[in-house]
Amino acid sequence: MSIFPKTGLWCKRLKGGNTLRASARLACCLGFMLALAPMVVVAGDAGKTGAATGVVYERDFVRGPFGQVHILTARPAAAAGLKTPLVLFHPTPYSSDYFRSFMAHMARDRVVIAIDTPGYGDSTKPPELHPIAGYARSAAVVLQALGYGRDEKVDVLGYHTGALIAAELAAQRPVLVRRMVLPGVPFYTDEKKQREAYEKYVKGPILAADGSHLTEPWVFSSFTMEAGVTLERAQAHFNDYMQCYPDCWHAYHAVFSYDGKSRFQQVAQPVLLMSFTGSLDQETEAAGAYFQDAAHMRFEDIKVGGFDLAPEHIAAAARQFLDQ
Repeated sequence: MSIFPKTGLWCKRLKGGNTLRASARLACCLGFMLALAPMVVVAGDAGKTGAATGVVYERDFVRGPFGQVHILTARPAAAAGLKTPLVLFHPTPYSSDYFRSFMAHMARDRVVIAIDTPGYGDSTKPPELHPIAGYARSAAVVLQALGYGRDEKVDVLGYHTGALIAAELAAQRPVLVRRMVLPGVPFYTDEKKQREAYEKYVKGPILAADGSHLTEPWVFSSFTMEAGVTLERAQAHFNDYMQCYPDCWHAYHAVFSYDGKSRFQQVAQPVLLMSFTGSLDQETEAAGAYFQDAAHMRFEDIKVGGFDLAPEHIAAAARQFLDQ
């Protein structure tokens, strides 16, 4: 039986070595033993304490280089003995709300800060297109304003676009970032495929008077319902999408022009790569060859919607890696 019976999880170290499946081998591979986190009911609205979780959510704004940056913070109601804070970077075209369920699991013993990328969620849109480096610099300004980077480091987790922002932040500010978890890295070893992705995604929608242009965003936001995501959660993702619409493509310019090969090599921090079989699986594993210290973990039974459908499993893996 795998350590995650519901997810078919396995891992391997990317600097050589064979795939390791059994729990004892998994411990040998990554140097830690994973343990399933208990199911946690997500707390209520931001700013309230969930009785079932003891997690408090707060919203705030911090001045960044492009204007106001919105952050969603989750923290345990009991503030004693907190572990290293965790900073989350969301995928495009969503916002910090994407991680709400995941935050309930991770914030039991640490502060968790989810940052809205400039131009997404409630963060101010930059006046012009910016590379991933610009988004990472914005995040560094926000974290320094919150008091991190001098005496206290942070751990980071980024998903899709957020994975590149997290990696770039670690490369730019090594004194700020301690450890990193990257579940789903949009990394291309084939330059032709990267150019094709740029041409496909880096363009705005054509608006239609009958509203038919909104069909595509709804399909994008709701396709995970086939895997079990609720209609209500799909609607929440659609609402998120609309906050950046029709300029949601701006971050794709940053993603598909990013030189991951050279930038990943500048990351010295320990990295745990996670992949889901339906989302950037091969790309994520390929990225591992360029980090100085990386391990790869695959959730074979999670295809899409993992942060909504299996946040406790992702959190358990991230927790054990980050707590080393």
